[in-house]
Order: sequence, then C-alpha cells, then structure tokens
Amino acid sequence: MISVIVSIYKMEKFMDHCIRTLLNQTYEDYELILVDDGSPDRCGEKCDEWEKQEEKIRAYHKPNGGLSSARNFGITHARGDMIIFPDPDDWVEPDYLEKMVAIREKNNADLSICGFYDFSKGQDKIHTPGGNVVVLDTESAMKMLMHPSHFCGFTWNKLYDMEIIKEHGLRFDEELGMVQDLHFNVRYFQYCRTVVYDPVPLYHYNHHNEGVTSVYAPLSARRLSGLLTYKKIAEITLDQHPQISSIAYSSLCKMCLEDIYIYYRSGMNSPDTLSMLWKDFCKYRKHFYRSAAYTKKDKRCARFAVIHPRLYFDTFRIYRRFVRSVEKGKNEVS
Repeated sequence: MISVIVSIYKMEKFMDHCIRTLLNQTYEDYELILVDDGSPDRCGEKCDEWEKQEEKIRAYHKPNGGLSSARNFGITHARGDMIIFPDPDDWVEPDYLEKMVAIREKNNADLSICGFYDFSKGQDKIHTPGGNVVVLDTESAMKMLMHPSHFCGFTWNKLYDMEIIKEHGLRFDEELGMVQDLHFNVRYFQYCRTVVYDPVPLYHYNHHNEGVTSVYAPLSARRLSGLLTYKKIAEITLDQHPQISSIAYSSLCKMCLEDIYIYYRSGMNSPDTLSMLWKDFCKYRKHFYRSAAYTKKDKRCARFAVIHPRLYFDTFRIYRRFVRSVEKGKNEVS
C-alpha cells in the first residue's frame, strides 16, 4: 500500500482540485493522509469534509510547525510500505501512482521518479527532458539529484520505500526552511542501491506567483536558511560521496552570490548578513570555480566578490544589462 501524505496550510483555493486528482487514480491500494498544519483558513474544515466523503482519506490536525513538521507527522501515521508527498496546490495524472509502482517493481528499485510539468503563467510545460527510463546506482542518482535540469530535489515526484525510512530513522529536518526536500532526498539516496527514473511527466507543478514578494524585497530568514541546507548536505556526504559534497558547496556559493546581489538591490542594511555571505563564498569558492555547472563568465564575475561584495554587485549588474541589450538587439533584427 502507498501512503500519500499531503501537508496543507493556507491552500483553501487549490486543495480540492489536488485531492480530486489523487482520488482519481488507476492504482487502488493507497491511503490519502491530509495533514492540516494549523491553517487559519477553512483548510481544516475541508480536510474533515473530505474524510467524511471518502474511505481512503484520513484527516489530521496539528499546530502550525511548517512543511517539514507536517510531513514528519504524516510519516508517523502512515500505514503503507511506500510513501509519497504531493503538494496541495499541484495536481497529478490518473496513472501517477500506478506507473511509479510499475517501474519501481520492474527494476527492483528502492526509489522511482517521474517527470513533471511546470505550470506557470497559465501554461503547462514539460520540465523534464524526453528519453527512456534510466536505471541508476547511488552515485549517479545523487549527481542527477543535485542538478536542477534533471529530476530535481522535490519529494512529490519520488516514490519512497517506507522500510528504508523506518530503518534509518529518516525525517525532514525541521530546522530548515528552504531546500529541505533536497536535504531529505540526499540522505535517502545514500541508502539506495537502485534508483529508476522515467521522464514521462505524471505530476503538474503549480509554479504560481501568488504570495511572491517583490524582487526588491530584502533577504528573508527563510531564504538565508537555504545556505544551512547546503552546508548540511555537504557535511553528510563529505566522507562517502565527496563529489556530491563539492556540488553542495558550489551550490552554496551560487546562493551566496545571488543573495549578495539581492542584498544590494533591495537596499538592505545588515552588515552581519553581508559579512556572512561574503565569508561563506570566500571559504568555499574553490568548489564554485571547479564546477562545470557555471560558465566562465559566471566565474569571472564571482572573482570580484572576493575583493569586495559591492564590486561583485556592480560588475554583475553591468553584465546583466549587457546581456539584455544583446538579446534585445537580436530580437529586433529577427
């Protein structure tokens, strides 16, 4: 049986559509656990209404503790031998569960992964590149996990083995406010012998813009917590998977540079925050320079950050303006 865990908070507008698609599955052996994470709107009432209508649904209510806390609550109450974590503002194909179970069993895998659509600005586009089913060992799977253009670090397109989760006491880290899915996946992947990936999209990721702050807003505590996530990933993979650790440190550096840019663009005045970003980048910059994920131009701009973060901001701003002007010129010619 599959335990489908949906953590719900302020998703009154979206949750009904998500739940309907989860109930419309061709695979029948599953339970649907709705975790109301102390939502202040009608989400809790809706969970109870759904539970009364459908035998497959169990609704729970808890004080607000965040996404990781709600998912951990769901794991504790799950009865299945497999588990998955769709989000309440997304939706799924009717064969979402059936196909993920099928490729997992066919390849005797510890984890199966599907492709997904990225729904943004009213359009549903395939995010995952086409191709055949790929069977991966631990190291190869972890490298693809860390690469944003492949199957990504989300948990909603991955079907987990409950035995592995229980045996190793895996839970979502409630200290983390950003990229916590990736942190959970890295720890889970370390215990997988075989991971199977089918790029056929079965999940619709609703990348909506509601609630997004202004591009000129200061750095939030949640945003800054992403640095801690990458540090933790780097530390837990250093001994057994040094290449993954290096990728995590390079990702941390990339986030530091992005945050430095946001810091100056938003007009923040927090010397301690700026100092932390600058020191972290300088400390781990060798991983960024060695990474094939970033262009030579990225790395040239980054070197200015070592001299002074403000110099990086000014340089990168000029570079972005230049790129936009070149693109504009090409569009006018065409």
